[in-house]
Amino acid sequence: MSGHYKILVADDLEDNLGLLREWLSSQDYYVRCARDGREALELARQDPPDLILIDKVMPEVDGLSVARELKKEERFSTVPIIVLTGRDDTRRHSIFDDTGADDLLMKPFTYEEVETRVRTMLKKREVFRALERANEELRLANERMARLVTYDEKTHLHNYRHFKERLAEEFKRVRRYGTHLTLVLFDVDHFKRVNDRFGHVAGDRVLQVFGQIMTRSARETDMIARFGGEEFVILLTHTTAAQGQRLADRVRKSTEAHDFASGPDQGPIRITVSAGVATFPINESIQSPEDLMRAADDAMYRAKAGGRNRTHVDQRSFASTI
Repeated sequence: MSGHYKILVADDLEDNLGLLREWLSSQDYYVRCARDGREALELARQDPPDLILIDKVMPEVDGLSVARELKKEERFSTVPIIVLTGRDDTRRHSIFDDTGADDLLMKPFTYEEVETRVRTMLKKREVFRALERANEELRLANERMARLVTYDEKTHLHNYRHFKERLAEEFKRVRRYGTHLTLVLFDVDHFKRVNDRFGHVAGDRVLQVFGQIMTRSARETDMIARFGGEEFVILLTHTTAAQGQRLADRVRKSTEAHDFASGPDQGPIRITVSAGVATFPINESIQSPEDLMRAADDAMYRAKAGGRNRTHVDQRSFASTI
């Protein structure tokens, strides 16, 4: 229990300071010393120790004030503090409540008692460290879980589940405030040919890069998601069908011009996409999020039926927005 532990000792009496420094250093602890409360605060904040031994009575800033100030800071909440005080101190039992200190060490010191108290507090510090590590691991695990729930693992875009939740929220907002909500649905044309000719690794890369093209083409406020397979969607708030069509064509033209090859020996990989656009509440037949998705899907399949690599707008969404 030594070597890697850092201990800060604060006492204005050189004899006490020297004695504690000698005893603790002999156990191979890394010991730093402060001769008053102000210096103790400065050293602790510069490099937080694993344990603090601090005299109750010191000039200018006393040990109780130091303990009280440090325990207010989150990073010192798990650093044990031992207050050094005399056996005739009638207020010693109130020190814990007053400062948040973890233990008391009575003067005059004995080597055995110092060693016992220090080891006990360092074991407490180890428990705190284990809890800190566990909490950090739990936080990271929750972040990973939230990302898995929210994002598509392959493209790092939002996934279908999160898109559905966001669509439902935005649909309610538009119904309440009367703005426009436009949905653009994309489908990669003949994507199976990419997998068959170049392999699934290259196919996955195509989907990833297409997601990047969509992201570059859209606004920060637009929500981009992988709808499933080779289908993608952009949800645009405060956007008419005409504006959605312009975005869809911008994505489509950028995709057509891009070489998706990921290696010099792979040869060019060119793809095109078909897009369908629908808007709420212009199309009166759209009364639910599912209706909006269906209208965009129908428009997209009309684009495919019309020869692919084109954008088709749901005409009932478009008629009143030209």
